[in-house]
Amino acid sequence: MVIFLYGPDTFRAREKLNSLKEKFIRQVDKSGFNLAALDGEKISIDEFNKAVATQSFLSPKRMIVARDVFKRQKNFQTEVLEILKKGNYRDSLKDNVIIFWDEKPDKRSALFKYLAGGKFKEEFELLLNNDLVKWIEARVRQKGGRINLQNAGLLASKSDGNLWALAGEIDKLIARTRQGEIVQEDIGESVLFKIDDNIFNLCDAIALKNKQLALKLINDQLAAGVNDIYLLTMIVRQFRILIQVRNELDKGESNSRSIASKLSLHPFAIQKAIPQASKYSFLELKRIYNKLLETDIRLKLGESGQTVLELFIVEI
Repeated sequence: MVIFLYGPDTFRAREKLNSLKEKFIRQVDKSGFNLAALDGEKISIDEFNKAVATQSFLSPKRMIVARDVFKRQKNFQTEVLEILKKGNYRDSLKDNVIIFWDEKPDKRSALFKYLAGGKFKEEFELLLNNDLVKWIEARVRQKGGRINLQNAGLLASKSDGNLWALAGEIDKLIARTRQGEIVQEDIGESVLFKIDDNIFNLCDAIALKNKQLALKLINDQLAAGVNDIYLLTMIVRQFRILIQVRNELDKGESNSRSIASKLSLHPFAIQKAIPQASKYSFLELKRIYNKLLETDIRLKLGESGQTVLELFIVEI
């Protein structure tokens, strides 16, 4: 049996994977000896072939988890595909369980089409709008807390769909609330809310050409322990929203609810974005956004987060 988990929402994909592993241990192999993890970026094709073909030990079958196979060259993917086809593993319930997990698979590739054509696959897109609000409500209940629809929506409006950050923040909010109910005042004190306000102020400082203030806002967040990659992600998110809103304004649209509906964004976020987007031209926003993409590449190549973010402010 081949199970294919893919998509940018790594939080829900990880939860699904953990659920499958727990079920396997509970129902098939209580010892856990027949669980194997493969790093798709490093394994050889012989190691992959051996892992999927090896018989289980004192258990009906093995479970093999192969992550990031799509990060390899096409020839490696082709060899993996040939092994799967030759062994007729995809939809067989008798053989070992092979789980492929990839965040960004190439949907044009033959391997993707083969895996996605199987019976057991699930795509994890980022949750947005009502889906994100429903997830927050369910997560809070699961953790023993309470939150009403309005406050779940408010919390959702401060997130870009990053469930890793949201899950951690929900845990903190429940821990410090009275009787387990998360209210608006609690959300106002959350890290997500404070980061969002900081990003909003940063965008204002950039619009006003106040680089000194912009640098201070960046360094205040880093000093507070905010992860540099997450901070950049939130900045990129805000400027992406501003570009979209500026484009709608240039078309003559000014109603916040109408813009929110068109862009599939929370009305609260659009209400704040409209006056800010009005301070920029579309070309200015596009230039800044391209600079942010360059900054993202430099950060992911291992350069100092503080240095890269400061250079972004200085160079725009």
